[in-house]
Amino acid sequence: MRLHQFAVSGFAYKLTQTQREALLQLLVQMAGVDYEISVEEEAFLVEWATEWQLPLDITPESPVDDATLLAHFQDFSAKIIALQEMVKLGYQDGHFGDEERAKVQAASLRLGIHNPQVVGDINRWVRKWYDWHYAGEQMLANESWTMVAND
Repeated sequence: MRLHQFAVSGFAYKLTQTQREALLQLLVQMAGVDYEISVEEEAFLVEWATEWQLPLDITPESPVDDATLLAHFQDFSAKIIALQEMVKLGYQDGHFGDEERAKVQAASLRLGIHNPQVVGDINRWVRKWYDWHYAGEQMLANESWTMVAND
């Protein structure tokens, strides 16, 4: 798996195609939880759907109930992957808002994960990846650090 693929799809390769379809619908609903899908969120959804060759409807006429979608995630790892992808989407526009946090917390409870530390750990896990990625982008864009070594 290429790093870019991993960055887009995370651990979703461990899910079944049916779980990926349900997760994509959850992600679309999460993107709209604050009544506005940002450009960054839309790009993430398009990449995610493309990666898994899934049809994408960003504005479904009648969304499927979260409980129905979450029922596809039975084992613990699938539940964690679903929550991780939801958190990842939440950070796409640079701000993991209160509505998004509440949506992830509600999903966690519906999945039977009642320990809030699990969601906190997932949040830190995703945040570390974004921080790592941002630091790399800054390093690649800034040649000044190489000049110091040559002086």
